[in-house]
This record gives sequence, C-alpha cells and structure tokens, in this order.
Amino acid sequence: MKYFLTYAAPKFSSLFVLYCRVSSASTWEQRKLGDIAKVTKLAGFEFTKYVRYSEKGTKIALRGLNVRNGKLILHDIKYIDNSDLPKLKRSRLNTGDIVYSYVGTVGESAVIPENDRFYLAPNVALIRVEQDCNSQFIQQLLSNSVFKSSIVFPLISSSSQPALSMDSIRKFRLRLPISSEQDSIGSVLDKIDNLIAANEQDQKQTFKIAMNISSLMLMII
Repeated sequence: MKYFLTYAAPKFSSLFVLYCRVSSASTWEQRKLGDIAKVTKLAGFEFTKYVRYSEKGTKIALRGLNVRNGKLILHDIKYIDNSDLPKLKRSRLNTGDIVYSYVGTVGESAVIPENDRFYLAPNVALIRVEQDCNSQFIQQLLSNSVFKSSIVFPLISSSSQPALSMDSIRKFRLRLPISSEQDSIGSVLDKIDNLIAANEQDQKQTFKIAMNISSLMLMII
C-alpha cells in the first residue's frame, strides 16, 4: 500500500478516497450478475429478418468495434433506421444500460448515455441492472483487468474465436456495497477516468494510476 499512498496525494486524492471506500469490500454482499440484471443479446433470426444496415441515419447499431476502453467509439458506425424497429424493441438500449462484447474481443463494456439512439448489433450483449444498482459502478467492475483475468477469461470457450455465452455472463460474481455507496464509488471512478484521460500523453503517469486502480480492485474482487 506504500506504492498507493506515494501517488495518491495530493494530485491523485481521488485514489485515496477510493481506497477508503473499498477498504471494507470484504464485507460486501456477493451476487451473481444474473440476479441483479437482465442479460440478453440480439437473436440471430432478429438480425437476419429485421435489421437493415445503412450508412446514414439516427439509430445506431452498436457492434463490438464500437465498444472500447469503457467508452462508445462512434467513428465507424452502421445505422438501422430502415430496419423493422418495432420488432427490435428487445435490443433497444436505454440510458444507463451496459453493453458488453462477448465474441472476439471479449469483455469490452460501456454505459449507454441516452435513450432512443442505440440498438444491439451481433456479438454485443445488453446488461440492464436493477434500479438499486449503479450501472457506472457495475461497468467499472466488468472492465477492470483484474476482474477480466480472474472471472471472465476462465469462462471463455476454447473455440477458434473467443466467446462467452449469456449464461456465463449471468454467472459473473460481483461484490456489491449498498446502493448509495455504489453511487459514490462510481462517481469517484468516473473522476479517475477523467484524470487518466487528462494524463493520456504522459504514459508513465497513466501507468501509475492504472496500477493503483488494479491494486484497489483486488480488494473488491
């Protein structure tokens, strides 16, 4: 923890706040993701029968390449305005939903920022958490490298293309504090993300922050 304290203050005080909040993580309740969230995907027949891609529009189908490093990457996108949207209600995404890549580059996730703009495309799952859970907190757990290596990667199928089943995702075990604490930790993690973005050009500094976060996540996972 000496390494953590060295770089936590004063510039990285958010890390110290995070440490204080997760120090009691061993007492948090452990839950399966499927018990606190709806986990589903776009069915193959839905894509084949109802989805029509186009290069222009307003309704975006989120593919795996559009989800990276906890954010939506909207440089190379496909629109589905010409699709049978009433038949795609199950894959329509709402504010606070989490999208999660489960084929190919497994384990990339992001939180949906607005209603009525995004839909699931193949290979991306929907995780819709219950109202008393904080989607930002859950997404930060899912995207952490420690969580991926210890929880996610052992569940990936050994076929030629890495993949997770919806049932495997539902079995993810998470340590969860009370709702208000999830909100507080999610807010701190968001500040740290902004700090990393601000130091993106300073690779040494960014590495120090990332290492500290990984150490803290071990306390939760």
